[in-house]
Formats: sequence, C-alpha cells, structure tokens
Amino acid sequence: MRTTARRRVALFIALPATAVAVTGFAIAAAGVATAGTMPTSGPTIAMTISNDTDLPMVLAGSSNPYGQWIQAPSDYLAPHSSQIVKAFSTDPNGVEVDATYSLPGGAQAVFRADNYSNTTDVDGTRVDANYGHAYGISSWIDSGYPNMNAGYHLYGHP
Repeated sequence: MRTTARRRVALFIALPATAVAVTGFAIAAAGVATAGTMPTSGPTIAMTISNDTDLPMVLAGSSNPYGQWIQAPSDYLAPHSSQIVKAFSTDPNGVEVDATYSLPGGAQAVFRADNYSNTTDVDGTRVDANYGHAYGISSWIDSGYPNMNAGYHLYGHP
C-alpha cells in the first residue's frame, strides 16, 4: 500500500516537471531563426529580433541593397514580442540587411547583418540618438555563410 502511494506521489511530482521542461525547450526553439527552409540559390540571412522592453518599436527604415526580402521587417514590434526577418541574394558573394526602429524618447535601434563569403558579422548594430543610453542591444551569430542566423535582444537599462 505504501509503495503504491509513493509511486503516485513520484508521478505527481515528475509529470509537471517534465511538462515545464518540454515547454521551456519549445519556447527556446521558437525564438531561434532558421534559414534551413530558405532558397538555396545564394546566401541567406535570418534575423530574430526581440523587443524585451515595455515599449513598442516602430519601423523607421530598412535596407537590403544586394538581395530580396523573403520576410521584411514588420512596421511595428510590440513590447515583449519577436519577429523573424529573412532575406536572400542570388549573388554568391553575399548579402547585407538592416532594419531601423524608432523607440520612445527619440532613440533608434539599428539591427544589422552582413553575410559574405569572407565575413559574417552584426557590426553596425547599435542604439542611436536621444536617450540611446536608456537602451541596449545584445546580438549574436548562430551560423555563418552561406546561411546566416543571428539573434538580437533590445532591452532597457534598469
């Protein structure tokens, strides 16, 4: 009788913990951009942009001078939300893109990605203008040429 009760208690504890772990992995996987389903005729960029502030971001401009958008930057990014921006080029040398968002208070967040055969970087990613000191961007590269995957988190300083 006691063994059965112990098994029920163990199962009662193990199932919720497993559910939380599986949910966490699913959320983490959803936040990573992937270029795996994009065209294979040239280099690609997939950027996951996350707005980790309590304020909205409004698109001020974007650039993709050597390629085409598969999924262009959205006009508006709500607080605590993310988007995946995708681009490609038929030029085997590479592709570069940027998206600039206006932030409350006059600051602008610039998200940039360069994906060339000789370099893959997020140089030029920054916060500019008035009150730019109130924000920061952490950025990283998960994979490089020819299928670049990069991530960006805009955050407000405490």
